[in-house]
Amino acid sequence: MDAELKEQIRTLVLLDDEFRVWGATDGTGVVIRSGAPVDFHPAGRTVDVVLVESLDEAIRYVTVATQTVGFFPFERMPDFRDRLAAAGTQRIVHLGEAGPSTIGNPHDAMYPLHRFVHWMVHEDGRAATS
Repeated sequence: MDAELKEQIRTLVLLDDEFRVWGATDGTGVVIRSGAPVDFHPAGRTVDVVLVESLDEAIRYVTVATQTVGFFPFERMPDFRDRLAAAGTQRIVHLGEAGPSTIGNPHDAMYPLHRFVHWMVHEDGRAATS
């Protein structure tokens, strides 16, 4: 975690009326609870938990910077999946299961393993029939 992010988190600790902070900036992980998203990008095992009245309200905080959304109750996910994707979410998982994904799955909205493959198409010139 870089020095600037550590300083921003230390500042939030002092603002305990607006923010609650758990954990340490030593790489083991930090959780920030706030009423609105922090104004910096939480990286390096840092998560910002924003309190909302409803799941519908939470959608307004999703951007293309929202890589993974842990969702609960997961049975309600079909009602929110398309809106989360349209807002920029790249991955939706059960709450608490945002760890490693399956090999070959997209990461950061791309398929990184495809960069190691040379794709080739062989067309025989005949039109497809239905």
